[in-house]
Parts: sequence; C-alpha cells; structure tokens
Amino acid sequence: MKKIFLLVLCSAVLFSCATKKGNKLVNERDVPERYVNDLKKQRPNIEKRTWEMVDSNSYNANFVDNGNQMRVKYTKSSTETCWIVPAEYVPTQITEYINTNYPNSKISEVSIVDSRNVKTYNASIITKKKEIKNLEFDLNGAFKSERISK
Repeated sequence: MKKIFLLVLCSAVLFSCATKKGNKLVNERDVPERYVNDLKKQRPNIEKRTWEMVDSNSYNANFVDNGNQMRVKYTKSSTETCWIVPAEYVPTQITEYINTNYPNSKISEVSIVDSRNVKTYNASIITKKKEIKNLEFDLNGAFKSERISK
C-alpha cells in the first residue's frame, strides 16, 4: 500500500513538473521513433512515461524507475539523464548557498544531471522577480554557474 501511494505521489509530482516548464505534452507516437526506441532499449521495465516536446529538436521522457523520479532529455546531438532529488535529500551546501545568495527565492527542483558522462547538481529556483534561474553545482555542492531560463 505504501509503495502504491508513493508511486501515485511521484506520478503526480512528475506530471506537474512536466507541465510547469511550458513544454508541450505530446503523445508517444508523435515523438521521433529513435528516441522512443532508445528509451525502451535502455529502460525496458518502464511502462508509464510521459513525453513532452521542449522544442522542435528536443524531447523529454518523464517516468519513475525503481521509485526514483527521472527525466531523459533527447536532442539530435546528445542525451541527458536527470534524477529528481527529493527536497529532504538536497545537500545542505546547495540549500545554504541558495538561501544566502538568493533570499526570498523558492527552489522548484533539484536534480542530478548526467550529460556526456559528467554529473552535476542542477537547481531551478524562482526569484521574487519571478525569474527562473538554473544553478549548477558540482557533486560536492560547490557552485559552478548560473543561467536564466527563458
């Protein structure tokens, strides 16, 4: 029962994360076949997944794998895997950095991102001016860079 509740909760959060970014939800049949086949090959046990079109060349697959909320972003030149980190597991260095340097901002998502075999923490925050900023940290929680989302 607890696992079912957790799965439903993760699915709800996953769906809300998929729609909050302004990306367009699409049916799997509208996603390029190579992306769908790659996801099925890499993660054959995933049955429930949602797809979203980021732009005409990029698609996200959102799903839960072994209780972990995940997203895989496919582009023509690369694949990026994200593991969404629950709030209670975000390293304190990251939350302290955000609280110190971005007071009155809200953390919308923290994830571990594997892009081209380099893993980093990415934190999306919403500032009091309603800007969305993406902050990148190394795996030790040290700040690396900032990018403002469109």
